[in-house]
Amino acid sequence: MKPNLSAPKPRGRRPSVEDFDVREHMLDTATRLFAERGIAATTVAQIAGEAGVTSAMVHYYFTNREQLLDAVVDERLARVVEFVWRPVEHETGNDPFANALELVERLFDVTARMPWLPPLWMREIVNEGGLLRERMLKRIPLEHVKRFAARVQEAQQAGTVNPGLEPVYLFHSILALVMLPLATSKIWQSARGLPRLDRDLLHRHVRALLAYGMQVPEASSARAAAKANANASALRRKP
Repeated sequence: MKPNLSAPKPRGRRPSVEDFDVREHMLDTATRLFAERGIAATTVAQIAGEAGVTSAMVHYYFTNREQLLDAVVDERLARVVEFVWRPVEHETGNDPFANALELVERLFDVTARMPWLPPLWMREIVNEGGLLRERMLKRIPLEHVKRFAARVQEAQQAGTVNPGLEPVYLFHSILALVMLPLATSKIWQSARGLPRLDRDLLHRHVRALLAYGMQVPEASSARAAAKANANASALRRKP
């Protein structure tokens, strides 16, 4: 993508490399370093060094840090959101089980192609004070989340999905089941006695949790869940 020629540019020689997009390369490098070290701990000089360019070159394409962060959100993270939430009706219809499992597939797909995503999500979006949080809050497709929750609720009313689930929280659960283990994999790998995170095993684990957790429990379990929900409701009504 070419820079906006109408915007003022700092001094710096225009690159002569023709066989690859220098700007994309620098943006990829910055995104990876932000995920590994955090935005606050990453300097322009470090980005330039890792990308094999000068600091002036970085400033040529990204006038300041705010412009660079905007590019990370607009050209990297926003594309992830669009991919994960692109319409699924033609693939899964309105089946909430199929919808949920398709979200899982897309999350594993995109994190395999963009391994920087889980740690960046944890560092700069989930954490209080994350420097991408406010930018990403504007990108959350609330209409898609609400539609997904509505399908789950309709299936609950039809008796085909576990009534103990909270529809709005189901997407949060799916996101956490996939992203949290991947974001913290290095911590577990450094702990003695714990096995290395296996993406295939995690994938199977998440699918199993959803497939069985969304199923309607047996009658006795359903009565227990109803009683628990009634007790919880009674406690919430107490002053």
